[in-house]
Amino acid sequence: MNQFKQAAPTLRVVELFAGVGGFRHGLTSVETKNSPRAFDVVWSNQFEPGCVKQHAARVYRARWGDDGFVNRDINAVLADHTAMAELDSLQPNMLVGGFPCQDYSVALPKNRSEGLQGKKGVLWWSIKQMVQARQDAGKPFDYLMLENVDRLINSPGTCRGRDFAVILSTLQNLGYAVEWRVVDSADYGFPQRRRRTFILAYHCSTALYAQLRSAAETLQATEWMTKTGPFGHSMPAEVKSNEQIATFDLSSDMLEAQENYTPVRGVSRFKAAGICIEGKVSTVATRAYVPNDFMAYVGQSAAMTLGDVTSTTRDVGAEYFLNDVQLARWEYLKGSKSIERTSSTGFAYVFKEGALAFPDCLDTPSRTIITSEGGRSASRTTHVVQDNSGRLRRLTPEELEELNGFPRGFTRVVDIPAGRRGYLMGNALVTGIVRLIGTALAEAHSAAWQTTKTTE
Repeated sequence: MNQFKQAAPTLRVVELFAGVGGFRHGLTSVETKNSPRAFDVVWSNQFEPGCVKQHAARVYRARWGDDGFVNRDINAVLADHTAMAELDSLQPNMLVGGFPCQDYSVALPKNRSEGLQGKKGVLWWSIKQMVQARQDAGKPFDYLMLENVDRLINSPGTCRGRDFAVILSTLQNLGYAVEWRVVDSADYGFPQRRRRTFILAYHCSTALYAQLRSAAETLQATEWMTKTGPFGHSMPAEVKSNEQIATFDLSSDMLEAQENYTPVRGVSRFKAAGICIEGKVSTVATRAYVPNDFMAYVGQSAAMTLGDVTSTTRDVGAEYFLNDVQLARWEYLKGSKSIERTSSTGFAYVFKEGALAFPDCLDTPSRTIITSEGGRSASRTTHVVQDNSGRLRRLTPEELEELNGFPRGFTRVVDIPAGRRGYLMGNALVTGIVRLIGTALAEAHSAAWQTTKTTE
């Protein structure tokens, strides 16, 4: 008898809003006991509207090649029957993407609203259309893995949580159970503090959907979110002190969900972890629960720091060092402020801003990398570190890449300037978090597949 289990089929992935390929880098590094190649990205799309030089797409092509890669507006692709037929022929069964993060309101009838506002927010509906297209073809995606900023669960400011309610309602309407977790990568030993909302969705035809429904029906939702589900297994958490799980109904009718949603005393109903299945939401505030040894997360016992990244850098170019003329401006921008100002309407107020560490501490994780990181000008948000020589300098593109989990030199492509490489990393994600979630999802998928094969 064969003592080795047959590997589950590789999950065939569509990557939307791909950037330089953060999801791809994280997923293709996943290896499980029964599947050395758990994920295969078979089709991807990256397009930056209004940009002649498609820098992210150029990096993506340089690292992953042209096969299955589309550098066109996603809405044009969705409207192109030939392009969609080509995608369909690849038989994908998973979709991933870090979708832009503004303006999620449902488009109301024309006599009641002008509809969606903002060029970025409408891209959520591109995800919806892509998922719907697979449904209409009779071949729905089994799994979705999405990422966004942590404030997604609190958006918009005028009705906190309503945007997220619309997103959950959309996915319910498409036949998915959903779970989410707000994750700070530094909590799991990575060298950057980066809080992001991660979403997993399981189609109603999958075993994971049935398992999540069972957990919800048997009052094991908290166990699923913090321990037993893919998020709980990959990144253990615990319920915060004095917090209890909250439950409420959420319609799968998107317009109804938007109109009926109300915050609780002005606060979003959605907490750091939650599930949504068949019209019921369960959510609770959590915090990371990590043992003292971070080996399983980052490959070393101690949590990583900014200094772990900068200490291996050699031969830093002169353009990264601060000169005496620049120093005063940097110190001002990084320092605390209390400034009297007057608004455009004549209202007088005091603008206050706390001090930031200057230079940045090397013994802790870095602050969140943002798109301005690659600029040479003095900036409050740009990191400044003390070099081994004792001089102050900005971070190099290679260090920014490593802080996101990419190999050094990943964005080093001909004619892409250093500043733009920093911008690309500001738009990227911590690929190690994708690897952790992907590993847990692949193992759950494989276990379900093995069970199915055993019962056949």
